[in-house]
Amino acid sequence: MTPLNIVNTVVTSESPLVKLLGEFDSSFVGYVYGMRFDEVLVLTNDEFKQKVNGIPHNSFLVAAGFHPERFAEAHRTDQEVILLRVLEPVGLPQDNDFVRTRIEHHQRRTEQEKYPGDVHDGLDPITAVELQAGGLKCSVLGTFFVDDDGQLRLGSDIENFMSLSRMRAFKPRAEALAAIVNHVNPEVRAKAAEEAKKAGFNAVPSPIHIGTIRYTSTDRLHRAKDEPLVEVLIQPADFLARRTAVLGMTRTGKSNTVKTTVSSVALAAMGDDIRVGQLIFDVNGEYANANHQDDGSSIADVFPDITVRYRALDTPGFEDLRTNFFTEVDQALKLLQSLFKAEKSMFSGQDLDTFMNSTLEEPESTDRSTHTRWERLKAVFQCILFRAGYDVPQGFVIKVPIVKALVDQVRAWAQAQTPPASVSVPTNDRIPAAEASAWFEQLRTINLSLRAQQKAQGASEIGLRSSTPGNPWVDPVLEAYLNILARKNNRDMDFGGFRAVSKYKPYHSSRRSADVTDEVISHLDAGKIVILDLSAGPVEIRTVLSERIARQVFERQMATMHAGRVPQNVVLYVEEAHNLVGKKEDLNGTWPRIAKEGAKARIAFVYATQEPSSVHPNILANTENWFVTHLNNDDELKTLGKFYDFGDFISSLKAAQNVGFARIKTLSAPFVIPTQINRFSPAEIKVKVEQIKARRSK
Repeated sequence: MTPLNIVNTVVTSESPLVKLLGEFDSSFVGYVYGMRFDEVLVLTNDEFKQKVNGIPHNSFLVAAGFHPERFAEAHRTDQEVILLRVLEPVGLPQDNDFVRTRIEHHQRRTEQEKYPGDVHDGLDPITAVELQAGGLKCSVLGTFFVDDDGQLRLGSDIENFMSLSRMRAFKPRAEALAAIVNHVNPEVRAKAAEEAKKAGFNAVPSPIHIGTIRYTSTDRLHRAKDEPLVEVLIQPADFLARRTAVLGMTRTGKSNTVKTTVSSVALAAMGDDIRVGQLIFDVNGEYANANHQDDGSSIADVFPDITVRYRALDTPGFEDLRTNFFTEVDQALKLLQSLFKAEKSMFSGQDLDTFMNSTLEEPESTDRSTHTRWERLKAVFQCILFRAGYDVPQGFVIKVPIVKALVDQVRAWAQAQTPPASVSVPTNDRIPAAEASAWFEQLRTINLSLRAQQKAQGASEIGLRSSTPGNPWVDPVLEAYLNILARKNNRDMDFGGFRAVSKYKPYHSSRRSADVTDEVISHLDAGKIVILDLSAGPVEIRTVLSERIARQVFERQMATMHAGRVPQNVVLYVEEAHNLVGKKEDLNGTWPRIAKEGAKARIAFVYATQEPSSVHPNILANTENWFVTHLNNDDELKTLGKFYDFGDFISSLKAAQNVGFARIKTLSAPFVIPTQINRFSPAEIKVKVEQIKARRSK
């Protein structure tokens, strides 16, 4: 071996560009005969295709203008590798002659030549070689090159092309293909390290093994036993504080993708002993419950120590998703108002309008007058719930006003009646709901009577007076509450009253002692996986309760950020997202704001839907990560084709219905990668969990 050959061999073995060609002798597929800035034409033939186990639609090719064994001799302009994607066959100028020759050959066949014969099928070798030639049109995905620091980089385009191209095309396989699809530029790695540090990781978390390369539904050759499966890796940092779309028809692997993502994020957080809260809005109960698709297991089974499940029904193993209306009066009223406004109710009236537009948010206790009025409203609201048939918590009592000034007015009114009336005054300010309701109904009757008497005497309408001279004890809001409790208006005529809210009893839980939203947020702060099983209980809970929880998570994260602190890492997973962030949704609503602004408050938003065209275009335009399986509708595919290079996959996405066959575009990857998503494997994940626990215990 000459010294020059020794140098060339060393340079070749060390050059990352040559390594991208793989076993270049066996991966050669043809010659580049035409180039544009966005397109490359490759001349290939059947023999080349056969040697590389075929060239599937959407497969990757690489093109290089240097001799793989003499890289050091290549001109500087040739020291690069162009990454291509196979789009479709393209005609050659001599195709008409080729077709004519094939037809004539078939027409001359005898009965004995009906079926395929030798390798040339009856043609002479030279003609057979010529007729095997064909063209391929490929899109340009980018250029691999080595920078001045010796690092491999990928640009997203090409900066030059030759009319007389010296480039040869190769089909990357095994290690070469893995290096291509998992390449991350140095600046992206540095940014990921910075983001990981901000998120609390000690180092960049290990990549997620999301699946393996798959080009087509028919995978007999390119995924055969003699073809090593190439892993597709994605960076966990791509998901934290980012938006991720999981798109595809039902039963094509969306939930499997989400489960794999949830598990990967949890494992990454456990490995670095940091807290990443994950909240799953489980519309169909796929994540909270074991099913046959997951080896009879679920997220809760895999991560029992960090998973908390909620359901709007009394169910063993689940926390109650509902609110205790008697203790969380502000949340209860807001929920009733949302439910009432979401449907066309048969009940109406001025008092009901006042009730549905009021608030029970507790004021500062230092403002004694305002706080006292709030306490009255709160007590009457609790009595309304009781009259409407809501289950009262065991041992629950209502705080009622029995101050001396009020009691004196009540007794004075009773003595003034002819004959004197009998009144019942509580001996304690904390009494059962039935007694409290009777007390307030009695106060309402007395107040109306006093107002009528005072009006008859020419005085202003005051009724029961507060401790402040001239102020009515019953203000307009309290009056509406009392009328609803008694089901009578100011003219003492019957109306619906508390019956307007009696149908919402299923949303109340008498066994809950704390607000469910505060509880969920505390679990997220502890780095747990919280699953809201929305498949059971009233249908309306999907929009009302889930929106309330999401809103408070968002507001908490934003408040932390505005206070100059780093918010907790939170990942939200939402199914049927087109119902929440639809194109007609107000962008100031909770879900659109989370999708639009949540990233800066460290909220990762993962949304799944089979109707990408129904998602608000602003949300789609700001989505960094995409997982797309089968879509059968041209309108949906047209919407998808507007983003990145998904347009190359339109026909494949419509035809291939294989479960888990996805086209993936992540923040770190500059192009779409066709991937067979790994099946959610509880057994494997449990082993990894135990391994992490063993490492941390040392």
